Amino acid sequence: LVRTELNGTSSTENDAATQQQAAHVIRGTPPFFVEILDPTVNKGQGLRQLCQSLSIPLEEVIAFGDGDNDLEFIQMAGWGVAMKNARGVVKEAADEVAEWSNDEDGVVKTLQRYEHEGKLHFPNETK
Repeated sequence: LVRTELNGTSSTENDAATQQQAAHVIRGTPPFFVEILDPTVNKGQGLRQLCQSLSIPLEEVIAFGDGDNDLEFIQMAGWGVAMKNARGVVKEAADEVAEWSNDEDGVVKTLQRYEHEGKLHFPNETK
């Protein structure tokens, strides 16, 4: 969203409608990648809606992420894991930072570690 005074109005002449956040801008990786979204749209809200529709408690969900667009996703899940190569803000919000990066198959390796430790629950699994 780019604001300008070229149309003859000053940025101090804002009404209530223009004072609301018009877009949520997320810087991506590589740095030239940018997402522009409605401020109410993010992966965290999508996760909440999915879990509600499937009757899955958010506390039982693991989310993995590495970029700014994963921040709400990590925060919404019961357990948020930042990848080793994640941006600092994602690492700070996560419950855990993975030992591996995306390029090192970090999601799979972390899930395998959880399974080995007996931390994963598969409700329809037969033994």
